[in-house]
Amino acid sequence: MRERSDSGPTRLLGDERGVSVTVGYVLTLAIGAVLLSGVVIGVGGVVDSQTDRTVQSELSVLGQTATANVESADRLARAAETDRSNAADATNATVSVSVDLPTRVAGVPYRIAVDDDAVTLRTDRPEARLVVEHAARVNVTPASVRGGPIRIEYDHGGAGTGNLTVVER
Repeated sequence: MRERSDSGPTRLLGDERGVSVTVGYVLTLAIGAVLLSGVVIGVGGVVDSQTDRTVQSELSVLGQTATANVESADRLARAAETDRSNAADATNATVSVSVDLPTRVAGVPYRIAVDDDAVTLRTDRPEARLVVEHAARVNVTPASVRGGPIRIEYDHGGAGTGNLTVVER
């Protein structure tokens, strides 16, 4: 400790012992916070990007599966119609194809829309949409159902043509 002779004792004026520890601690915390926030921001973008790719990939697989089953139901319905027209006693032609699809893709619910031309799958968060065209020749009743187990039905009990209908199970 130093003392000044002309103005009296100034004991704390030259004391710098506690400053270096405190400043070092604060700087360490600040640098750590900046690094941590950079990592969180960087990883957040990677996770969002990976989620989008995963959703698109899963929708593609589910779209192909749903489309293949619509086309299978179409072939079965046409075969049932052929058998019905060849039978002496014309009975109702019915077909039912059950498809076990998951209720979520990458943890996100989705919807399936089916019409005469395509099967469309979409999610809201993240916003994704996939359209897979099908080759069904039987009329398809436009429908939109939640993702999950579905049933594709064909019923032709009267005059005119029958329709394929997609319903939730």
